[in-house]
Amino acid sequence: MRRRGLGLRALCREVGLDPSFFSKVLAGKRSPPAEEGDLRKLAAALGVDAPRLIVSAGRIPEEWRRLWDDEALFRDIHRKVTERYREEMPPSPARGEQRAPARTALPEAPPPRAAGNWETGRTRRRQQIESPAGPFGEELL
Repeated sequence: MRRRGLGLRALCREVGLDPSFFSKVLAGKRSPPAEEGDLRKLAAALGVDAPRLIVSAGRIPEEWRRLWDDEALFRDIHRKVTERYREEMPPSPARGEQRAPARTALPEAPPPRAAGNWETGRTRRRQQIESPAGPFGEELL
């Protein structure tokens, strides 16, 4: 949005999204639009690659769905991805062994909010919009 010089309301007007909803998406409080058409409109308005934006929203672009129909192509792509990111992937269990369930740490509780401190909330919202959570928001801003 910054690169194109578009504000939130102008962008939403251009692509037909509700500004309130989209503000929450950028803040990481709501999921990105579910419709691929909306994501493609966003990509066009922002001048970014549509499949990249769709994947960053956790969706599979329509043109990639052909991978499921072509087993050889799917295997080739899976092999290339696995080879490239082998160091980052956890080791597979030996044959016959089962993986131990992953332990997840409990999220840290947010600090208590002072009653009547509207300025703190306002600053927090501004920071969330300026630096949204997740790859989808990073792709947009």
